[in-house]
Amino acid sequence: MRKYIYKLSPHFSPKIWGWEKWNLSCHVDGMSVIDNGIYKGRYLFDVIESPDQFPILIKIIDSKSTLSIQVHPDDKYARLHEGDNGKTECWYILDAKKDATVILGIHNGLDRLSLEKIINEEKIQDYVNHVPVSKNDFIYIPSGTVHTLEAGIKLIEIQQSSNVTYRLHDWGRGRKLHIKKSLDVIDYNGNSNAGKIENFKHISTPHFTVEKVQVSGSYNGFSNSSFHSYTVASGFGQMHDEYSNVISLEPENTVFIPGDIRYTIIGNLELLKAYS
Repeated sequence: MRKYIYKLSPHFSPKIWGWEKWNLSCHVDGMSVIDNGIYKGRYLFDVIESPDQFPILIKIIDSKSTLSIQVHPDDKYARLHEGDNGKTECWYILDAKKDATVILGIHNGLDRLSLEKIINEEKIQDYVNHVPVSKNDFIYIPSGTVHTLEAGIKLIEIQQSSNVTYRLHDWGRGRKLHIKKSLDVIDYNGNSNAGKIENFKHISTPHFTVEKVQVSGSYNGFSNSSFHSYTVASGFGQMHDEYSNVISLEPENTVFIPGDIRYTIIGNLELLKAYS
């Protein structure tokens, strides 16, 4: 593998509720493509070491209408039933309409039996928590958390490399629901620390780490033995690596930096740095 900074071209996926771009993905359901250098035009999956074990997936999501009320399983359940990873994720809000909210968690005191009854009566929308969000908010959503993105929000999602979603309710749109599997994996006690993180700067989950990086001038980094990725939340600039490669950076770009590379970011930017 020739190591340099890979600027990525996303896999675009239109949805019934809007769209999403898989900016950094080695998942078989939608792979990102390298857009510069000698590997230009090749899937990232075909270039990096151990792509089947690559831990993260980064998306840009734009919700024109509300997504399904949903939940994701943990690794153990997903690997047993789906042959995929579980899905813990986090959201960084790029833009949101006035008074925007997301669904995050169910009401206290519900258990499997009571929630199943509520779902069968098509009343689950009355037993979920609506959390106000605005630009620059950061939300942590571990596996097992009932959640959804409501209309009028654009965000960066950093998640485990997985495409497993169980729908509990879909607003009458006719798509398949996954009630039994959802009930199997929901965190009824709410002990997973899901929620909004005020003044976000850093989070280490069991699966990946995310940092907010502000650049005003220059910022130096080293990708250690693993990798670094950056997704531009706002601003413009450039990234230089130790091999004299230079790429431009603008909003919603994602770059992948293989291990053991020194690099410099120049400009005025707000970025999300993700690694494992």
